[in-house]
Amino acid sequence: MKLGVCVPYRNREEHLNMFIPRVGKHLKEQGIDFQMYFCHQVDDKLFNRGATKNIAAKHAFEEGCDYVVWHDIDMIPEKGVDYSYPKDNPIHIATNISQMDYGLKYHEYFGGAVLFTKEQVEKTNGYSNDYWDWGMEDDDLFWRCHLEGFTNDTYLDVPFTKRRYLSFDGDRSWARLPNNRNFKNFTSSSHTVSILCRAYQLPDKIPVHLIGSKETPFVEFPILRIPGYDYGISFNNSRALTLQYWNSFNQHNYMWLKRYEGQWSWITVVFDNSKNLSHFYLNGTEVDSKAGHGSESPWKYSGKLKSYGLKRIYLGTTPSYGENDPAKFFKGDVADLKIWNRALSSEEVSLLHKELPTDGLIYKYNIDMLEKFDTKEVTEDVIVPNSIIPHRRSGRFECLPHKDEGLINGKWAKGETTARNERRYVLEMQKGSWKYKEDGIKQVKYKLIGEDKLTPWAKMLNIEL
Repeated sequence: MKLGVCVPYRNREEHLNMFIPRVGKHLKEQGIDFQMYFCHQVDDKLFNRGATKNIAAKHAFEEGCDYVVWHDIDMIPEKGVDYSYPKDNPIHIATNISQMDYGLKYHEYFGGAVLFTKEQVEKTNGYSNDYWDWGMEDDDLFWRCHLEGFTNDTYLDVPFTKRRYLSFDGDRSWARLPNNRNFKNFTSSSHTVSILCRAYQLPDKIPVHLIGSKETPFVEFPILRIPGYDYGISFNNSRALTLQYWNSFNQHNYMWLKRYEGQWSWITVVFDNSKNLSHFYLNGTEVDSKAGHGSESPWKYSGKLKSYGLKRIYLGTTPSYGENDPAKFFKGDVADLKIWNRALSSEEVSLLHKELPTDGLIYKYNIDMLEKFDTKEVTEDVIVPNSIIPHRRSGRFECLPHKDEGLINGKWAKGETTARNERRYVLEMQKGSWKYKEDGIKQVKYKLIGEDKLTPWAKMLNIEL
């Protein structure tokens, strides 16, 4: 099998001179038959990484390559990185990056170096040609893989799936747990709360908050709340499930994990008062900040946890928000809720979907015993996805020094051009309105100005878009 190494290129001569010999040596040592294609955009338009990657791949396939690696020019493989043929699925190999302390940039990261067969490129239609300047073309490719069944989608192994749950409309519906003496001040000591829920955005009321948003408010939709200094679990308009809580000095603590809307999620929060630690779990697995999945967990808090006496526990709303507050109500579903007056162990949390610890259990979900307003009851199969991530081979890469053009101090370095790409990806591609079969390698338009032979195994394609 012959590999086409396809690299977008513009004004990176120093990196080019390092990439060709070092990557070439790596591939030769693996016995891989390869040819490098650097696609050089020579016009004065904004750089288009997706289009240049498509053009490089077109030439690779036309010249007999069986598969390609779309490769950043500043990513150099360290010993052992496997570039062999990705038989069943596209494979992400830039999984451990020196720039990120040999972690991932974020949980779904699909950049740096990705392997595709010719057939996989044809099914996904390669990269979009509509992302200009910096950002999101790799994410778009990842989502194409997801839509074509090429991602590593896994599901929680729940012994039974059919459940009766409450549905909240995001407009006026809510529920309230019954009075329970066991709830008195339970938040002030070690405790555990576990909830099975599914959340949706409310774009008609509050736009989705994007990094490039300038005026969009940042809000939390209340899933579970104890009002006052609101304690509880939320879904926010930045597409994250969150936990907020307070200590006795009214200091705020906040934890989060990224999660797509419309996915059933088993959220568990554990407070260990003996160690002043809070833990945040999704589907029995603790949040991993190094993998770009969420905030640091466990999180060390100071002082003592806040007491709430016998304040009632709400689902789908909070009395702390005014009646006209667009974030007062949650849109989504709640299928289970349990509360313990102790800190469950990590092993107990990992098995909650199969085994119910009864020691310290002070509340078990009972829809019939809830006070409800305008909720709907639904019975159907509840399928709980773990995550949508690429298929991966572990690979360590040295990231060559370069100017950071991504996220800097919470803002896009490239400003509006990246913000536009973000809107295109989140609000069009992920929402299903972008026709990716009509935008990709099959539709890329360019003018080939000429070819330069750099080495026997590397050529430069000079093009205009």
